[in-house]
Amino acid sequence: MSNGSASLTTREFLDVALRTAAEEVQETTPAALADEPDAVHQHRVRVRRLRSVLAGFRDSLDREAVEDVRARYRQWGRELGEVRDMEVRAEVAEQELAAAGIEDPNMFRRLVEGDRAAHARAHARLIALAATPEADERRRALVALVEASVIRDPDAPVAPLVAAVLAAQARRVRKAVGRIDGGEESYHDVRKAARRLRYVAEAVARAAPGLYLAQVVELATVGDALHDSLGGHRDALLFADHVARERVLAQRAGESVEAYPAIEASARAAAAGKLAELPHALHRLHAAASDLR
Repeated sequence: MSNGSASLTTREFLDVALRTAAEEVQETTPAALADEPDAVHQHRVRVRRLRSVLAGFRDSLDREAVEDVRARYRQWGRELGEVRDMEVRAEVAEQELAAAGIEDPNMFRRLVEGDRAAHARAHARLIALAATPEADERRRALVALVEASVIRDPDAPVAPLVAAVLAAQARRVRKAVGRIDGGEESYHDVRKAARRLRYVAEAVARAAPGLYLAQVVELATVGDALHDSLGGHRDALLFADHVARERVLAQRAGESVEAYPAIEASARAAAAGKLAELPHALHRLHAAASDLR
């Protein structure tokens, strides 16, 4: 622990953390609705960060209000996810086809153009949803929560709270890892836990710079590594399954399917490679979390 951040109160810390998270959500909304390059992804990251910060520090806030806002933004995040997944899948497909030197127009139509068209439709739905009364209510609920701020021990030093929250998020990751059974749902649980750990640590770094500096940096880095490896695993598997389905449809349509197996195999190999990154990241997680004081 170092510098003046150690003397911050819970109220001071959470005021900065919540306002920063909320402002970033609002600031990234216009670009996402305009479908600017990478904008949906960036807005989705901010929505996830907001939900993670609220979850991590909910014991110091109005829990009912926190869960209401988190639920509202969970649904919005799912809509963003549908748009983003199609965007990613089309990008991966184009890269895989180019790397393999495949110029089959039917395959390109199925694996790239199909998802681009679906992305456009999903994004149009996103724009419509952003103009609904529910969207206005979501924004108002967030503003009200931020303005209400802390209700539990607002004037207490924030350092013990931060240490407890970070340690709890690290334990959550380890417990999720212990439940891995090889199924996608169990990996999804680890991915969610790692994502929250990362975003909570990053919120601490910005709202209380220097507080538990080494541990915060390491936990954010490890959370990012776990989330990215498991996110890459998920994306590769989803793409492989998509290729397998499109191969069946292409075959039924009388199209050539000769190149499909190689693309599917490449995606499944990439998924397996992502899982190989887990043990090292978990070792670093344990070391960083055990040093919190």
